[in-house]
Amino acid sequence: MEQRDPKVITIVSAMFGQNCYLVYRDNRSDCIIIDPGLDWGKIIRKVTHLGLTPAAILITHGHADHIAGVEAVKQRWPEAELVVGKRDAQKLTDPNLNLSADFGFPLTTPPADKLVEDGQLLEYAGMRILVREIPGHSEGHVIYLLNDTSPPNAFVGDVIFAGSVGRTDFPGGDFELLEEGIRSKIYSLPSETQLWPGHGPPTTVGHEKAHNPFVHG
Repeated sequence: MEQRDPKVITIVSAMFGQNCYLVYRDNRSDCIIIDPGLDWGKIIRKVTHLGLTPAAILITHGHADHIAGVEAVKQRWPEAELVVGKRDAQKLTDPNLNLSADFGFPLTTPPADKLVEDGQLLEYAGMRILVREIPGHSEGHVIYLLNDTSPPNAFVGDVIFAGSVGRTDFPGGDFELLEEGIRSKIYSLPSETQLWPGHGPPTTVGHEKAHNPFVHG
């Protein structure tokens, strides 16, 4: 059967304007969900409407706005594997570490089913997904890279945005680490690589190398 490039649907949660991504191939009935946020009802309705079943829930990092919908999605599809970077795993189950306690709505999620590290290759929903670790916004922040698509697609969480980069003033933040990771693991990708950030519109590697005022190419 022909393997087509995946479709990406962005589901924005209110309050923090956080992007959840639903990624699937239109010749398959499974999908991946990346960073289910606060509007989990909207996410569940969209997946159900499309007749899809999540094979995995991929978490870029453990801050509250990126994990708030995990429990609801796992309750709806308990077989979906919950995947997070090894060094951010504790944030899932600790409201102080995931910063939700600071905002007055302490939340936790089930523990991860799979912990991943830099360079690990995952396969879900007919997609090969490369994990790259880029700390600086969060100690264990990872990005998920689909290299075998045209153009490549990178789900970058809060590492880099269109014209900006992730905050480094949270616990575990480090701008030097963030900058080094962006240069070595994002700017080294093909210029046409599509970047899907945790907030705001998508962008490309080429555009950010040329125009990002925080980390120049």
